[in-house]
Amino acid sequence: MKSAAAHILFCLGFTSQLFAHGPGKDSNFAGERVLFIGVDGCRADALSAAMERGLAPQLKMLCESEHGLFTRKFYADGELGTPTHQPTISGPGWSSLLTGVWMDRHGVKDNRFIGGRFQSYSHFMRHIKEVQPHSFCASFADWPPIHDFIADGSRIGDVEFLDVKFTSTPDAAHHFVDNPEKDIEVRDAALKTLRESNPDVMFVYFGQVDEFGHGAVDSRASFSPDSTLYLNAISHVDSHIGELLRAMRARPKYNDENWLVLITTDHGGRGNKHGGDSDEERKIWLAAHGASLPREKLLSEQTPQTALVPMIYQHLGIQPKAEWSPEPPPVEKPEPPAK
Repeated sequence: MKSAAAHILFCLGFTSQLFAHGPGKDSNFAGERVLFIGVDGCRADALSAAMERGLAPQLKMLCESEHGLFTRKFYADGELGTPTHQPTISGPGWSSLLTGVWMDRHGVKDNRFIGGRFQSYSHFMRHIKEVQPHSFCASFADWPPIHDFIADGSRIGDVEFLDVKFTSTPDAAHHFVDNPEKDIEVRDAALKTLRESNPDVMFVYFGQVDEFGHGAVDSRASFSPDSTLYLNAISHVDSHIGELLRAMRARPKYNDENWLVLITTDHGGRGNKHGGDSDEERKIWLAAHGASLPREKLLSEQTPQTALVPMIYQHLGIQPKAEWSPEPPPVEKPEPPAK
């Protein structure tokens, strides 16, 4: 179960407004833009069931549209039997999704984030800001560690690289029962930015599907395609995604913009738990839309969740720097027992 410090932070400074770009191709990336959506704890076969049963029409429509795709050849957990192997829990999962590297580099082993190395292996938006300081980067989440540890841990000193940082905090003392309401707050803040500003890159995180899987919001639910309550949670988030996509398409010069849309999860689950190496926990999914996607590769090959950050860089025309992903630190070997 995820823990969270209680705070709500909305950060939109004068500097970011000063440099906000006009719509269309008027941007540092000539109109290339990214909408990255995270749905925590959404098991792959459950999402497929929701789409088949008409409970996730927005995702289904996106995936079946021109330049859209849906694949279950995506995986969390790192490479089994290697130092990259990591547990299928949120801390390592979102760290990998937002930095593009596995646990052997970012150092996050659990949801406490002890040992995180985000100065060396940073949030991808920090690197975008390094390349284009006037780019507009925005992040919205209702799991505070995404901002408290991954984003803030990536900052150089007190220099903020997120032009908008919105955190809505569920009530951990009451087992996150208010997560569905917090997802609405996240959605509304993201909609405001899409409608009133001109983001180059947005990350939007929804947490309720995971909490239903844990049985936190309703004890009868579980991580399963046979759980109606779990599928309904997926359906609720699907409706939020639909509103975001409609707001994106309603932008004044949307036809001049080239949006890459990436939607995925950090892990699946079994029963009311996750963290292991079973297919139900490890094998995840990607729903995406964009002409720049490596479509054939994504549909035919097993692809790690760490592949999304490079796709984002490629779409924006950013050449990654070698220092963004240095060699991992040496594996610490235990001391031999004393004789």
